[in-house]
Amino acid sequence: MRDIILNALQALQITNYQIEENETESAELFFIKKTLDMRRMKRTKGYAVTVYRDFEAEGRRFRGMSTAQIFESMTPAEVEKSLQGAWFAAQFVKNPFFELYAGQKEPPVEMPSTLADRPLAENALLMAEALFAADTAQDAFVNSAEIFAVKSRKAILSSAGTDVAYTRYEVKGEFVTQCKAPQDVEQYFQFSYGELNTEALTEKTKGAIAAVRDRAAAQKSPKAGTYDLVLSGDQVATLMEYYAERSLAPYVYARYSDWTVGKPVQGANVQGEKLNVTLLPLSPYSDEGIPMVARPLVTDGALQLIHGANRFCQYLGIQPTGYYERMGLDNGTVPLKTLQKGCLCPVSFSDFQMDAFTGHFGGEIRLAYLYTEEGVEILTGGSVNGSLPEKQGKLIFSTERYDTLAYTGPFAVKIEGVEVAG
Repeated sequence: MRDIILNALQALQITNYQIEENETESAELFFIKKTLDMRRMKRTKGYAVTVYRDFEAEGRRFRGMSTAQIFESMTPAEVEKSLQGAWFAAQFVKNPFFELYAGQKEPPVEMPSTLADRPLAENALLMAEALFAADTAQDAFVNSAEIFAVKSRKAILSSAGTDVAYTRYEVKGEFVTQCKAPQDVEQYFQFSYGELNTEALTEKTKGAIAAVRDRAAAQKSPKAGTYDLVLSGDQVATLMEYYAERSLAPYVYARYSDWTVGKPVQGANVQGEKLNVTLLPLSPYSDEGIPMVARPLVTDGALQLIHGANRFCQYLGIQPTGYYERMGLDNGTVPLKTLQKGCLCPVSFSDFQMDAFTGHFGGEIRLAYLYTEEGVEILTGGSVNGSLPEKQGKLIFSTERYDTLAYTGPFAVKIEGVEVAG
């Protein structure tokens, strides 16, 4: 198919292009309670071909772009027709001119992972065993689960000389826990790992079952007011996305963000922990073939990097880095049990969100624990509404760690003085 695409590009006299080839194999398991309901092996392959069209308008030079999706089943005539449509559409996209990323031909890379050591189906079964290892109670249990062990291969070829390919592995899925008494409650959870992280999944499931049991017993909502809040797990990862997104080249170029390298992004008076954030690659190359390596993003609360895709980095006159999907946070000074004292600790939300434009975060509470001198109170209901820019100078992180495909860092963070609606 690659030769067919190249021949079609030549026939249409398209000289600037990028071909992205994506091939995915997966082993998929679907469970109803502990019973395997369906097993499926799947393979997909497709191509995304971006064509670039140069033109001038009002005395300015532009480089329009448009992407055609090409499939293995298409005939040469269909491929050419699809590319011709993309070429036509590109003339209406008025991007200021930029050069394509000029890479070179490199040997294919297979990213190291413990998932590469065995067949996909075996990886899926091992993760299923890990998930259900914690499902031992009668009153609260895993209602259903889906597990996907995935091998992905990507190849990138451009007219500017880039010719790279890599293979990577991951295992991901979702499950629902249920407790029927004193009220019938279900809760939804997701997971994703780049390694055969069976222990982490067992612990996650154990926590999810305990959470749904407590959610079924919870009756009271937190009183409306201001609380010291402890967020944990995926909520911390979501919160920290603020720093990765606000430092993206497209945000800076469009002036949605005024961040610059060296700026103290936590403010001038940090009384809590100063952030140390690193961008970590999930793959050796970006979607444009840019080599990706670990890069410091924030050091001692100060911004170290504006990052992003080739086009916007060129507009800003900085080195293109590619778009990162994983973050490491090198913080954590207080044990979780100490951190929780006197705090409201939501462990699940209906939908916890972070707005990178404003820094506001929040969501409706499904289950929370209030730690007081009298003991621990189980709560449900109410909502959190906080502003990270207002509170980030006093953040304190747990010594306990948390690891997923997209985040590695402290398990929990304490945020002082957050508004909670009862």
